Amino acid sequence: MAPSTAIESNNNSNGQVHQNGVKSTTKSIKPNSTVDSMQLENLLLRDEEIFQTSLNSDDYLDTLAPIIKNAVKSNGLSDLILKLNDIVKSKDEELNLQSMESMDEINLCMSHISNIHKDAEDLRNHLGLVNQTFNKSSIELMSRKKNYIKYKDVCNRINESQVVLNECIQVLELMNRILDLIKQTKYFSALKLIDEMINIHIQKVNEFSFAKKIINSIPHLTKMVKDDAFENLTKWLSLNLERKLQTVGDILYENLYDLQENWSQRKSGNLTYLPYKLNSPVELSLRDPDSNYQIFEDETLKIPLNSVYDAILVYRTLNELDTLKSVYNKEFMKKYTRIIYPITSASANIKNITFTKEELDDYLKKISAFFVMDKQLNLLTKFQLRSNTQSDELWISYVSKLKPILVYNLKQNDFYDLDDLSDFKNLIGDFLQIMDSNEYDVTDLYEIMMMMFKDHFAPLLVQDTRKNYLASMQKEYTTLTVDQRTYEAIMKVIFYRQDDPFAPKNIKKFPVNFPFSEDYVAFCKYLRKIISSCIKFIGAYYNYEINEINNIIVYDVIENFLSYKKGFGIAWEIEDFIQKNSNNQEVISQSFVNLQYYLSSLYEVGPLINLKLRRNTGMGIHNIDHNNTFTLKAVESFIKLKKFSEDMVYNMVDNKIKELLELVEYDDYLPTIKTREANFAIKDFAMFLENLFTSIFQNLPSQLRTLGLFRTYDFVSQYFLNLLKEARTYNTIFIENFDLDIKYLEQSMQKLSQNDLETSEDDTSGNVAIESTFSELRQSINLLKNSNQYDDFLQNNSFRVRQFPALKFEDGKLLISKMKGTRILSAGNGFHQNDNGNGLDFNRRNGMN
Repeated sequence: MAPSTAIESNNNSNGQVHQNGVKSTTKSIKPNSTVDSMQLENLLLRDEEIFQTSLNSDDYLDTLAPIIKNAVKSNGLSDLILKLNDIVKSKDEELNLQSMESMDEINLCMSHISNIHKDAEDLRNHLGLVNQTFNKSSIELMSRKKNYIKYKDVCNRINESQVVLNECIQVLELMNRILDLIKQTKYFSALKLIDEMINIHIQKVNEFSFAKKIINSIPHLTKMVKDDAFENLTKWLSLNLERKLQTVGDILYENLYDLQENWSQRKSGNLTYLPYKLNSPVELSLRDPDSNYQIFEDETLKIPLNSVYDAILVYRTLNELDTLKSVYNKEFMKKYTRIIYPITSASANIKNITFTKEELDDYLKKISAFFVMDKQLNLLTKFQLRSNTQSDELWISYVSKLKPILVYNLKQNDFYDLDDLSDFKNLIGDFLQIMDSNEYDVTDLYEIMMMMFKDHFAPLLVQDTRKNYLASMQKEYTTLTVDQRTYEAIMKVIFYRQDDPFAPKNIKKFPVNFPFSEDYVAFCKYLRKIISSCIKFIGAYYNYEINEINNIIVYDVIENFLSYKKGFGIAWEIEDFIQKNSNNQEVISQSFVNLQYYLSSLYEVGPLINLKLRRNTGMGIHNIDHNNTFTLKAVESFIKLKKFSEDMVYNMVDNKIKELLELVEYDDYLPTIKTREANFAIKDFAMFLENLFTSIFQNLPSQLRTLGLFRTYDFVSQYFLNLLKEARTYNTIFIENFDLDIKYLEQSMQKLSQNDLETSEDDTSGNVAIESTFSELRQSINLLKNSNQYDDFLQNNSFRVRQFPALKFEDGKLLISKMKGTRILSAGNGFHQNDNGNGLDFNRRNGMN
């Protein structure tokens, strides 16, 4: 082995560790140093171990090179070679020694290998025995497997047989179950089991003879289910539809009364709902849905729908729903024919079919129950048996037969009492409302209601009221003098104007002398009663044809009552009364006074009727005048009647006044010059009136003089007021000039009324009444003269009532609208400035022109 490197040129310390881990104690030998042979030998001996350890090293040559180089330089190379040979020889001896020792170990290993081989041979023999045993076990296992497979096949066959037997048993059980369900009337469940048995269970046993028999019996079984289901439905119709109609009808009417009561209470709490009747869109939107009676949800009736649903499901499953509809409708029509008897009787004759009140009530309840149940059943069955169209068509067919019978009974009863007629109306009305609430066409029934109202109620009410009024005319025909209590009662009844002398604001003391007699109080009383009777009669059921109803009330009742129609109108009766008392100065004079108030009241009645109808029916009278008021045609009759009661003097005065007024013309309503005194035509007219009332009227009773004066100036004031109302436009100068003319007439009126008061035994109420004739005209002029008042008049109600009590709002608004150059008022008043500058044009929000 070569020594390892022990000297490094840059490291001089003793005990340095070599890269092979050998600690070197050799100092570094510098190349230039000189060493003798003894030193070299010592060095090699000392470093022998290093040489030995460095022979296997990669840097052996690098380590030995310096030693050889130093030996060469010191001439010690031969010694070095000898030394190296010794070392080699020594190492060879060691190697031989080691080889000898290794041989013993190899022999020992061979012995071990021989033992292992013997053990391996033994093991091979043992494995042969194991293999022989394994082969024997495999043969035995194969034999057992064959037996297992055989036994398993047998078990599978047994299991299959057991399944088939179970299926057979299940099919038989299903058959028994189907028969039981049929007996229990659970037809749809039976049909489902039949379907399940055919499509699932019987397919697995269809090779058996009993299964074939079952399959062959399925059509018969299905038909039996279908027929039994329909038969059960037929029984249901008889038990629950036909036999319970009277009970259902009673409950329907009780529910109707509850609905009517609830709606009446709601209307009393909010007058906005007053025009709307039961079943109107407003009432229906406010009605609690739970308050609608549902027949089939009433547990007290105990009407199950299982049979109905079962039949529908059975036929629908069999795809024969159309067949069910057909046969069901045939059966339904049989029930219908029996229920509506006696209408459908073969020997039925309208003239032979009469009902008492009780019979008609029971009959209509039964009919309403039948048709309501029909529609509610349609909804619950989702129209799979009958459609609402069929129900509606059947109803139309029925009511077309019922209508002439009801009309005949209406005429046959020939009602002489309003209460009896109202009872008959309630019977038809209740029936109508029940059918209407279930969305049946009630046109024919409503025609009967309208016929009842127009042809029976209207003439009967007119005759009743006329008789009562005629009875009141036979009393004492003198003016009324009453105490405070009687005065208050009378003022609640009569129609009067706020400027009348007996108006509450003009009464200073009691007793009060009324200018009219008691028959005027009776006239107002019965006129109010006739209006309220009409409103009451139409209050509950008359929900359609409101315009026609209003016309009946106005023209067939009120106008008829006030007309000249003999045997109906009181105008004819009053004229006849005056004729019969033509020699009675008291009657003639009082009639003259009374008729003035009659006529005046009719102007108040028109707006009252319009207000009552609008409040209770939701629709006013259409033919109203430009002042948005309604004037009765009876006004013409009473004007004629009043004229009839006047003598030739009044006729002459009227004609002369008209002639003079025709001379008073206003050609220019937009003058530019303001006059300083009244028009000459006005002065002439006033002078004529003074001469007339101080001469011709001098011999007439003071009351007639006052009345004539009042009448004349009222006519005059109305004439000039109408000039303002009928004028297209005017300016402030015209109003100032017009004011001078009216003031002149007012002064003339005051002079005449003062003279009349001096010769009259009456109190100042007559004077006040005469002066009040110009109130509206005066207030109209005062309003037009001051444009600063326009907004207050139109917007401030208290101001208007306080400053212009005699001027109606609509009249004032019309007059203001004609004033040229008036500033634009607030938008809420409905005015806008005309483009031509001729005043303000109406644009009423209510659509009236």
